[in-house]
This record gives sequence, C-alpha cells and structure tokens, in this order.
Amino acid sequence: MPPTPQEIYAATRAMRSRCRFGQAMLLQKFGGRITPASTDPSDRFDFGATRWRLSLLGLSATGDDMPSALDAWLRTAQIRHTIDGTRRATDGRPDCPYNGAPPLPPITNQHAKAT
Repeated sequence: MPPTPQEIYAATRAMRSRCRFGQAMLLQKFGGRITPASTDPSDRFDFGATRWRLSLLGLSATGDDMPSALDAWLRTAQIRHTIDGTRRATDGRPDCPYNGAPPLPPITNQHAKAT
C-alpha cells in the first residue's frame, strides 16, 4: 500500500526540524534506506555509482554525499506535496479537521447543535 500524503507530510516536517544526524536516525526509524556511494576505483567513471541514494516512503533521491541526498529527498517530498491535488487545508497541510472553517464556538454561545 503506498504511503498517504499525510505520512509523507509528517515525515518531511519531522525531518526538517532535526539536525543531519537526527535526520539520518529518523530516516532509519521510518524504514528508509541510504545506499552510500561506491568507493571502488573502477566505478569512478560511473556517475550513478558515485552518488548516494536515499529512499523513504516511496520517494527516492540522490546526492553527492549524505547531506545532499537528504536535502534532495526533502525537496522531492515538498514537490510531491505541492503538486498533490488532495490538499484541503488553506495552510498547505494535506489534512484539516475543519477544512478551512473556523472551529465551533464554545457550547454556551451555540444557537444550534452541530450534527
């Protein structure tokens, strides 16, 4: 089953709020995979083998080193979130309990019950 937009959004927000080491640890916690670049001298002319690969929640990214691969994954997740048409909240979150409406007033001020 593919990840939901909420899972990708939550993972992106959690990773952005951490340092590089924290991002790598969170990536492992979420079940992501980091593949380091090849150090074999015979691969020095193979561009794909000299790049770090990162995959998490069905999104993949590459970079020259681990920090750039993490940045690339965060950019990929942000682009996916931006072009995803299922966002409902006005602030860009993929979910909103009120769908843009303000919360109900306190119970003492209500004139009718919400159903």
